[in-house]
Amino acid sequence: MKPQRKIAVELLEIGNRNVGFGEFTYQLGAHLAARAAALRQEHGIDFYFIVPRGFKGCFGPDVSYIQTFRPIRKLLRFYPERMDLFHVTHQFSRIKYMFFARRNLLTIHDINFFYEKSACKLPRYVRAFRLRLAHADDLVYISQFARADVGKHFAPKQPDRVIYNGVADFSRNASASVDLSSFGLPEHFLLHISSLQPKKNVHLLVEMMASLPEENLVIVGNWHSGYGRRLRERIDREGLKNIFPLDHVTDAEKFALYERCKGFCFPSLCEGFGLPPVEAMKAGKPVFLSTLTSLPEVGGDCACYYSELTPAAMASATRRGLDDFAADPVQASERIRGWAGRFNWEKCADEYIACYLDLLDKNNG
Repeated sequence: MKPQRKIAVELLEIGNRNVGFGEFTYQLGAHLAARAAALRQEHGIDFYFIVPRGFKGCFGPDVSYIQTFRPIRKLLRFYPERMDLFHVTHQFSRIKYMFFARRNLLTIHDINFFYEKSACKLPRYVRAFRLRLAHADDLVYISQFARADVGKHFAPKQPDRVIYNGVADFSRNASASVDLSSFGLPEHFLLHISSLQPKKNVHLLVEMMASLPEENLVIVGNWHSGYGRRLRERIDREGLKNIFPLDHVTDAEKFALYERCKGFCFPSLCEGFGLPPVEAMKAGKPVFLSTLTSLPEVGGDCACYYSELTPAAMASATRRGLDDFAADPVQASERIRGWAGRFNWEKCADEYIACYLDLLDKNNG
């Protein structure tokens, strides 16, 4: 009988799958839970999932749950039961570490605050991130760019590795049967999906469409945010009839939009990984990305790039990319899907499990 070894995994963002942290924590939890019984039998591992109120039991009976309320989340660092390993799944978690864990593992998605925060706010974020690093024994980055970026600004000394995020497998979703008629969309359209934050550069896409009157653009995101409201005001003010705003959609509707769009536009200023572009590539669609931060890493040679972030230049790059794709859509689509296939949640979970086992072995060393 193998001695039982306890791993706590923080999954507090699982309720918000419209953002990257939420999708990552949900998929990691689901794939770990699917392997939990085998890992208990083969390696003596017991998983303890830290989840928000209302999510106890959401991943089935093969894992244990620590359900917590938002006001007391910080207190979980003093959870009295000793863990062999505690995995903090992102750098902004309210639970920075577990005091009674033998090792604390931190996944770092990005340090976008270096690009987003004003000079007066930046020092506070830098101090907070340094404190999180100080409590971590080991690090995982979601891209080589994230690793290099943190190394440049903070030079951490902990052992680390890169584990790419997975991306949903569209073949498992019946997107072809989803009815999008209620959205009133044109037959052909470009697509953008994001949280509609300023760093996503969506205002440039809005301006681009004035220079691309022959195309249509569907933008999915939070139109109730301050930035979203300003975007809508600009669309109305400039009388742009070829832009179609949609609020958050279901997963099935999102997959259907990817499958039916002509291409996906994502001129973001800063990404630790860039999940939506790879989702679009899984559907075999051409993607148009900025050349900044992690996007060239995840898009590779199969993506088109906005080398100049001006509306006119972006419109020209979009036309060229669409024409190149249309010249041989079958071969181009297969090539794009082949590239995107390297990003899958099964592989991601396998690599985290290998990481956990390595760290548990270090505890015994």
